[in-house]
Amino acid sequence: MFEKQKELQKAEIASLQLIVVILIAVLVSFISDSDLNRTSIFILSLLHLLVFYVSDYYDQFFQRGYLVELLQTLKYSILYTLIVTFASFIMEDHFPISRRGLIYFILINGLVIYTTNTFIKRYYSIIYPNSKNSKRIFLITAKSRASYVLERLKNSQSLGGKLVAVTLVDDATFQHSDFEVVPEKEIIQYTTKSVIDEVFINIPSEFYKVDSLISQFEQMGIVVNVSINILDFPTSGEKRIRTIADFNVVTFSTKFYNYYHVLIKRVMDIVGSCIGLIICGVIGIFLIPFIKRDGGPVIFAQKRVGKNGRIFKFYKFRSMYIDAEERKKDLLAQNTMTGGMFKLDDDPRITPIGRFIRKTSLDELPQFYNVLKGDMSLVGTRPPTVDEYKQYTPEQKKRLSFKPGITGLWQVSGRSQITDFNDVVKLDVAYIDGWTIWSDIKILLKTFKVVFMRDGAK
Repeated sequence: MFEKQKELQKAEIASLQLIVVILIAVLVSFISDSDLNRTSIFILSLLHLLVFYVSDYYDQFFQRGYLVELLQTLKYSILYTLIVTFASFIMEDHFPISRRGLIYFILINGLVIYTTNTFIKRYYSIIYPNSKNSKRIFLITAKSRASYVLERLKNSQSLGGKLVAVTLVDDATFQHSDFEVVPEKEIIQYTTKSVIDEVFINIPSEFYKVDSLISQFEQMGIVVNVSINILDFPTSGEKRIRTIADFNVVTFSTKFYNYYHVLIKRVMDIVGSCIGLIICGVIGIFLIPFIKRDGGPVIFAQKRVGKNGRIFKFYKFRSMYIDAEERKKDLLAQNTMTGGMFKLDDDPRITPIGRFIRKTSLDELPQFYNVLKGDMSLVGTRPPTVDEYKQYTPEQKKRLSFKPGITGLWQVSGRSQITDFNDVVKLDVAYIDGWTIWSDIKILLKTFKVVFMRDGAK
């Protein structure tokens, strides 16, 4: 997966630079005597891609400083000039570009490409790590290595996330102003209740046994990166070698997903959510007057818990009376689910129109907005409320290692008959452990059947 992800990122940067090349070529075409036309712009675009890969312009992209970036851009520009000159000589009138046009193009293009590369790296090192959906990383290390490891992780532009917490296994007095410091005895509790996507372990292998920790993180569905010399213990998950901030690490995960499948899943989410929002708007025209009859809002918004503990605002067409949340505490004794979920047959808080839109699953339509934003997916696990999440055990948190979905394996597996939350967790974990893009397609097809036959919803 990591190699495919790297290749895809390489293609993304080549594509961003290609946009720059096209824009600069169009700009230069307006300069008198440049002789650039549409054919020239098209050929310049193709030659950029050729030069990008031949010059290995992506090599160490995120590790390059300003001076090295400048030298790499000069190397790229010189090779680009030679290839464009040669192509123009060979193709003659089929590739018109004057010497003046070539000089202007190469100079402006080199300057803007350099600026673009600098911005891309600053985005990934400063802006992206602070975004809502970037990786949250938890470091576990020892006092003798702390300064060295922290410095490299903080300054790495290839980390792909943000360091949010640190534990020193041999120093209970350690403090740091930039990260949350977690005592060793609270590692599992903290990871269960906090937003953590990956754990990075860098401790002497002879000093501390990490196998039990890795096993517990795997149960939560959290990726573990270990930088140690000896790995002589069995693990139930998979292992891969990779590089993080110049550290050679072994990454443990319950499953490494096909990166192209992950990309296709997001494309499906965007396309599906756009179609779903159109349907939501059309149906909403007819539903809104009925929902508003009791004077409450049309849309019910509630804080829910998403991937690895992220809090987001969850939207549905309101199907309950406006005092439903206050009345919930009086109905807890009638909960038909055991474990970390609340469910009630013939819930008295549901409005008359609410029973209809729940039975037809129309109340779910506004969640397509959550999917478009990236908080949810079309297919996944159902997002718990904050109160439910607070009761989770480490094993139950694994169901949050995937983005929550509008539909999922639980919804198409006779959810009305399931009364034990642990059975829900088992279905969710089975979905996560065996996930491929084909799993989502099968669940979506089954969802259409369940919705049209009105099976499983209450």
